[in-house]
Amino acid sequence: IYVKLRQREKSKFRKLVSTNEAIYGEITNIVNLCSQYASGAVLEDGEWFYIDKAKSQAYASDVLLHDFESVDFDSLERKEFGKIDFLFVCSEKNIFFQNISKARLVTKKSIVRFGENYEYKSDQQEIVINDLPDAIYVSSEDRLYFRRLASITSIFKGIDQLYREATNEEVDSFLKNDFISLQNNYCVSSVKTANRKRIALAKKTLEELNDVDQKKIFDYIGEYCPDLKTDKEAFKIGTEDEMKMLLFGIEQRFYSTLVGGEKRLANSVIPLQVSAD
Repeated sequence: IYVKLRQREKSKFRKLVSTNEAIYGEITNIVNLCSQYASGAVLEDGEWFYIDKAKSQAYASDVLLHDFESVDFDSLERKEFGKIDFLFVCSEKNIFFQNISKARLVTKKSIVRFGENYEYKSDQQEIVINDLPDAIYVSSEDRLYFRRLASITSIFKGIDQLYREATNEEVDSFLKNDFISLQNNYCVSSVKTANRKRIALAKKTLEELNDVDQKKIFDYIGEYCPDLKTDKEAFKIGTEDEMKMLLFGIEQRFYSTLVGGEKRLANSVIPLQVSAD
């Protein structure tokens, strides 16, 4: 088990402890269901996201690029305990990661058992290990598994760009599009975090569409959100909810049931991996 420290020096990794006991168990027992990561997607209980070609990603941690041996690093010193950023467990070429928040670094009074005896410690230092890791890197697949993007942003610097907020400049540019008619003094400062993330996705989606496909998208939005339409082929946006519906439309979240034709909104979307016959 190793830890990475919060410090500027090059030597940031420390050996914590070695054990023959399986800390997290077999990967097949942990990751039963998984889906390729899609921005804004919501997992069901027990599911994991994955990202392929993890080593070559810009946000790949240095940990993925090393072949760790216990002799490579100094042991963690007592004075360094409060600097721990995250821990990682190397097991059979796989790496299990856990983010260590300050709440997980516990120093407290304890009675500790040593063999048949007990000993009082006034400043016992502990790290609470979760039942499940925050991320798993499987080297044979070059694949990174995780459940929550927010829990691994401090481990993989820059991975939050997969689902980032649009900047004020990007929001302002988006609101100036011809297909938007602003109402009720709706402006950049009106756009909150959730819609800023959706705008970042929508801008990317629109950039990848030609004029014909963009018109199809706008017609599709008008069909499902007729109250947003104006007489000038634009959409009235005066509230956060109206902005949300427009952005959902750009991401094609609306659909009708095959039987009954009921119009519905998909809360999140994960692309299906369809194998060829």
